[in-house]
Amino acid sequence: MRPDNDEGDLLVFEDEPFLPAVVTAPFSYSKVPDLLSSSCQGLPLLPAALTPAVNAFPHRTASPPVVATPSSNARTGVNTSSPTTSFATSNAATSARPQPRASDTLIDTPVSSTAAHLSEVVVPEVARDPFLVPRQYQLELFRKALKSNIIAVMDTGSGKTLVAVMLIREMMQREQDAQRSPAERKICFFVVNNVPLVMQQASVIRANSAAEVIGLCGPKEANNLSQDLWAYVLDEVDVVVLTAQILLDVLLHGFLTMSKIHLLIFDECHHTRKNHPFCRIMKERYYTTPDHERPKIFGMTASPSLESGSRMESSAKELESLMDAKVYTVDQGQVLAFIERPREFIIQFHPSPQYQTTILTHRLREQCSMVDRLELLFTSAADVLQHLGPWCINRLWQLQVEKLVEVKDNGPLSAATMVAANIVKAMPLPPPKYSEAYLSPKVLKLIQLLRVAAVGLDDDFCGIVFVKRRDTAIALCLLLQEIEEFRGIFRVQILAGHNNESEKVMRMSYRDQTAIISHFRNKTYNLLVATSVAEEGLDIQPCNFVIRFDPATSIISYIQSRGRARKSDSRYITMQELDNRTEEATFEKIKRAEATMKEWCHNLDEDRVMRNPVDGDDDSALEKLMPSQTYSVASTGALLTLDSAIAIVHYYCSTLAGDEFCSLRPDFNVMSNGSSGFICDLTLPPNAPIRLVQSDRTSTKSMAKKSAAFKACEKLHTLGALNDNLLPIIPDRPKDEGTGEIRALDVKGENKSYPVASPKFWAQVPRRPGEDVSLFGCVIELASKDLELLGGKERYRTICLLTHRPLPCDIPPFNLYVDGARRLMTLRRIPMPVVVDEERLILLQQFTLMIFQRMCRKTFECLLEDTPYFVAPLALNYCAPQSLQTGISWNDVLLGQSPDPLPILDEEKTEQSIRKAVLTLRYDHGRDFFVKGIMREFRMCDIMPQDRFKNELAAWDAAIAKGKAKDEQGSGGTPGNSSRTFASYFKWKYVGDFGDDDIILSVDRVRKMRNHLQEAVRSEDQPDERSTTIVPIGVCMRCSVLSDVLRASQLIPSVLQSLDSTLLVQEVREKVGLLEVHLDYLQEAFTTSSANRDFQYERLELLGDSFLKFTSTIRLYIVNPSKDEGHLHANRIRVISNKALLGHSTKLELYRYVSSTPFPRKSWRPTRFIVGKDPWKEGKSHELSNKTLADIVESSLGAAYLSGGVTTGFLAAKALLIPFDEFANWDDFCRVYYRDKAAKESLDGRSTLVLRPSHLSGVREIGELFGYKFKDPLLFLEAMTHASHIRSDAICYQRLEFLGDAVLDFQVIQYYYEKYHNASPGVITLIKDASVNNSILGALSIKWGLYKYLNHFSPTLIGAISRAVTALEEKKDKSPTNTLDGEYWHDVAMPKVLGDLVESTLGAIFVDSGFDFEVISGVFKRMMRPFLDEHVNFESINIHPTKRLLELLQSQGCCKFGFETDNAVQSSIGTKLLRRLGLGVRSTHNHQTPQQQNAEEGNVIMRCDFKIHDKVMATATGDHVEDMRKQVAIETMVLLKDDPQLLGGLCTCPKRRRPQHMSVLDRYMQ
Repeated sequence: MRPDNDEGDLLVFEDEPFLPAVVTAPFSYSKVPDLLSSSCQGLPLLPAALTPAVNAFPHRTASPPVVATPSSNARTGVNTSSPTTSFATSNAATSARPQPRASDTLIDTPVSSTAAHLSEVVVPEVARDPFLVPRQYQLELFRKALKSNIIAVMDTGSGKTLVAVMLIREMMQREQDAQRSPAERKICFFVVNNVPLVMQQASVIRANSAAEVIGLCGPKEANNLSQDLWAYVLDEVDVVVLTAQILLDVLLHGFLTMSKIHLLIFDECHHTRKNHPFCRIMKERYYTTPDHERPKIFGMTASPSLESGSRMESSAKELESLMDAKVYTVDQGQVLAFIERPREFIIQFHPSPQYQTTILTHRLREQCSMVDRLELLFTSAADVLQHLGPWCINRLWQLQVEKLVEVKDNGPLSAATMVAANIVKAMPLPPPKYSEAYLSPKVLKLIQLLRVAAVGLDDDFCGIVFVKRRDTAIALCLLLQEIEEFRGIFRVQILAGHNNESEKVMRMSYRDQTAIISHFRNKTYNLLVATSVAEEGLDIQPCNFVIRFDPATSIISYIQSRGRARKSDSRYITMQELDNRTEEATFEKIKRAEATMKEWCHNLDEDRVMRNPVDGDDDSALEKLMPSQTYSVASTGALLTLDSAIAIVHYYCSTLAGDEFCSLRPDFNVMSNGSSGFICDLTLPPNAPIRLVQSDRTSTKSMAKKSAAFKACEKLHTLGALNDNLLPIIPDRPKDEGTGEIRALDVKGENKSYPVASPKFWAQVPRRPGEDVSLFGCVIELASKDLELLGGKERYRTICLLTHRPLPCDIPPFNLYVDGARRLMTLRRIPMPVVVDEERLILLQQFTLMIFQRMCRKTFECLLEDTPYFVAPLALNYCAPQSLQTGISWNDVLLGQSPDPLPILDEEKTEQSIRKAVLTLRYDHGRDFFVKGIMREFRMCDIMPQDRFKNELAAWDAAIAKGKAKDEQGSGGTPGNSSRTFASYFKWKYVGDFGDDDIILSVDRVRKMRNHLQEAVRSEDQPDERSTTIVPIGVCMRCSVLSDVLRASQLIPSVLQSLDSTLLVQEVREKVGLLEVHLDYLQEAFTTSSANRDFQYERLELLGDSFLKFTSTIRLYIVNPSKDEGHLHANRIRVISNKALLGHSTKLELYRYVSSTPFPRKSWRPTRFIVGKDPWKEGKSHELSNKTLADIVESSLGAAYLSGGVTTGFLAAKALLIPFDEFANWDDFCRVYYRDKAAKESLDGRSTLVLRPSHLSGVREIGELFGYKFKDPLLFLEAMTHASHIRSDAICYQRLEFLGDAVLDFQVIQYYYEKYHNASPGVITLIKDASVNNSILGALSIKWGLYKYLNHFSPTLIGAISRAVTALEEKKDKSPTNTLDGEYWHDVAMPKVLGDLVESTLGAIFVDSGFDFEVISGVFKRMMRPFLDEHVNFESINIHPTKRLLELLQSQGCCKFGFETDNAVQSSIGTKLLRRLGLGVRSTHNHQTPQQQNAEEGNVIMRCDFKIHDKVMATATGDHVEDMRKQVAIETMVLLKDDPQLLGGLCTCPKRRRPQHMSVLDRYMQ
């Protein structure tokens, strides 16, 4: 019967000996004692019936049955009211169930349909209850909390959180009523002790209030300590739920003050003791805040003290003092009216026999003790054996070794690991047997309890087994899953803590915990084996069967675990070893403490007053509450204390750049200083700006560590490594503008409209009417070689361009395309001006108008004073640079005054005159002809030869067939041969009669305006024999311009287009200060591909981009001596990013000078000329993308470098606004570096370091190899020092590697730019990527032997390097020629450190030489160029699969394809959790990829799909985007290759007829 006291039953069942299983009748579970029913019946002691193979538990004769009579139990101090009972199961109950077999393996625990859909778990939303109806005691607590600060002491499940929600809602209302300004606004903070509670409590508050709630949790990261975040929180958020450490950090770093908080709620506030963040928040920030600015405090706990006995009361009062609050509790009678209390039992078991070490443990210890990842289990093996039995320890060994094999690093397993795997494989583990030979008596007793519960509670079962250690939880879970009779009954899972231990199998993430709790709530699992994490705070489903497998060790642990059994008619069972006085005494102590705590709470006076808060003027009291040493930042109010310093140092080190071979942590070395106390030497990682800090002398070791950390933080803040919030300056990684999903290669970004300038050179020059004018000439003629090929000056007259000003610069020669070939055009300035009077000026203008009208077939007008230039033909015998005063052919100028044609006189019908003439038809002055020759072999009466005039005859026949022409006989049919005379043809063609003596001419049509700046792409621009025709001279007239003048003049529009571009570039050259840059290079730099010139900026942009990276890296390396590689890299991205370059470009208005549009063949007109009613417009614009404007800056740098090397390139960079601080020229790099270096050495004494002989020997050997002698050997030592090195005087190579990376990149780009002068940027990038990557640099490092000089302390790095070296040696041995050919490194796993050594060595040489570019170029030429020439070429280059795939799809005309990447893709929760904890299906051969392991361990990973027309072709998961894209590209290409029809069935893109697509490499190779 249940007694009337508050405690309920506490029944003690002592263990009984196991008897033979002799059962003659089915056993009835209805007679199970009070453990499962309300009455306790006396039953015979019967064991469980088992399988035939193991049909009974062995009989123990050492301990006779013990009967407990209803009396006071001296050991527990608790009355028992039931006779001694034990538990049994029947044959019928178990024999029908399938029994375990040796071949059985573990299966996933979830068995319901729900379990099959566990891909992602989120914290469930708590249902909103609009009618919160608090209990009376909750209302009373709520009223008390409104009046003063209180600590609510209530049992688990009694409704403390509801009181907190009510308080939040009321305080929010009061805050709204106060109508504070935004600057005075206050908010609420709900502080919890662990991460899972953050999301849980946030959901509760969000569901039961209108508050804007945010949850903050996780490690101390920049996203929690951000000025932007906290500005948003203070402006927009009402309630912040967060862990105590985050709130402490935010308060200490000045992002928040107590005056901004109106309510501060502490969940599980009993932790407010010693150095816990709860305590520090109150001491360091609450008590230092004036009384009137302090927030209201509300604490919640199940017990105000963790102490017992006499210490309990003082501990509770200390909590009240620290929390500045009064303890309030609730009458137990009220609580019991609302919540269920479990019935409590103590189940005793016999001690374990003295197990001998298992054979598996012995062999592993004997042969594998050196395996680090087995060390934890070696340490605990004996305890696990005695605690759980031989089967459990062997199962844990099996699990650990399996996991060790699965999580192996890249490369083969170590010998020791292979030995361990072979040992385990040779000793298969049989199924567990219900025998002490397999399982301890404690485990057997647990199985008995669960078997009873399995039938007694049936489907309603919901239980937790509490254990102390993770390995116990794992072993029990594995065991329970393998017990055949429990399958289908118990769905077992583990709930463990998240402490960061070294063994992955022991870890559980916050996400795992949340997932398990969620699935426990929806009954996917119904039995948890849990550590103490399940005791406190978490919203776990109320249970009806809770077992303390390992007894509670504190009153809090006891109360909270008991609170989990609050389902109706629940049981709370404590397992206790028989005659174990320690366990009995601990339990008695806990019960007494609970009774004392309840008595103390019960006797509290409601009106009692807590001792007064500490007076601010009481120095002695303040000394108790505040650290004795502080450092504050006035600008932010951030506070550094001795208590917070160590955490800041650890956080700072964690932000430093490292790799997989090092762990960047501070090293505290505390030393005794004799009788005067302790001193701590703090060593920071090698890439920190300071390495060694020594503490003051202190009285304790702990204070010595705090003192050293405090001093380090002060120095780091002084050096700028910590910001004014006393946080590490974590660089914002600017996004690469190229980042994003890769789409079809021809997709372009949006363009913007920018104004384009007109050359100022053409501006109007005022003159007085009637005055003579000085004109400056520029001779336009083809290069002599090309002119000779085209027929000389007789065909292309030399033309002069006359301008009002002399050209501002020499115009570089440029190419024009004439008669289908590239020709070189020159513009030569004539120094002496031509003086002309107004009459001749008008003649020049009329000639210019006439020549442009004839070429453009348009009527132009232009006022004399507006005409910017004049075109004049020069005499045939003119040779530059003769004076133009007598060189102009005024006869030709006079001849060209009228556009009207002239008749051909008889004396002009000589062959010479006719050939010079431009002819036009009498009736169609728009059809002009150049005369090719006189056809004197034919007469008008001659029959037209069919073979020579087939085109003309065919056209004639077609016209006759259509009735548009008649033959001479008028038949309308096809004419006979007799009628096919020239006269008949001309009569039809030109409608007239011609005499027999008319001359027949062979002529070419004078074409319309043509674009001579690009190769002919239109049919009308290409030479065509069909344009040649025949005309009789009788239908012709003579134009007012000679053929040689008109031919040359046809080139003038293209010349003027190019000249405009050159003049604009000269203007920007003068404006920006790029006069040292060659004009032709700069014009190429300002010309886009859309201009359709035979040059454009892309090659220069590639060179300039690398030069910009090179020079910017030098500057950052010098001016940031204390910055690590991560900060330098982030800063460099800001300098060289497209965003930064776009800013410089727009500030300098470079867009005004860019040539981006092709020659407008149809709409071109001379500057300021008017066409009809269409006036000349000055304000023109063009479309440019942001990237183009950024590229112009880089291409200009490339042009500058080609013009004058690094010196000119550097000056151009400064002119283009690239930041270079105090550096005025290239030589300043050396000057500033050595100046700052000397200043630094005077402070830290680095120059006094003495190198070891081995170091000097290495410097010598590498110097000989590279052909360079180091002036400062310490630079070489730095270049060879890895971040894992622990010497306090060592500096990590990362900064030099950062510099060397830029040095190498520019050297390689420059080399290939010069070597492949016709290669496109894409081709150069391909071969550059093949020449500079981790694999090839690793091969070089091994070839040069750099790894031999590497200083590090990383065992894993040793193995990684050894595997790479061995792999190359094996390749060489397998080669028939015993050599390494081609890209032999591409399939070898090279640790990144090897490649880093090459770059750091180049960086060290560059710095040591005083940043001498010639020196480093010489080293590259000697060391790398021969290697690249031998091994890297276009014939053997390995193209990246991603590029191959995209070009393949383009070649098929597909435009709709691309990669899509999503975050947070995780594996099935069932599989993930089971495998993470070593549960689920066992496998000895399924070695997974690292990406698969990441997924199964619950890490947040990424998923990458490749889609063609929205169909997913392949998918990959992982944490590296490039690796995933490579994988899906390969898989997609395999699919397309295996099914040639696949793409055709997917792609619906319109297939335009176009040349077959070729890759950039294929095009170059052709």
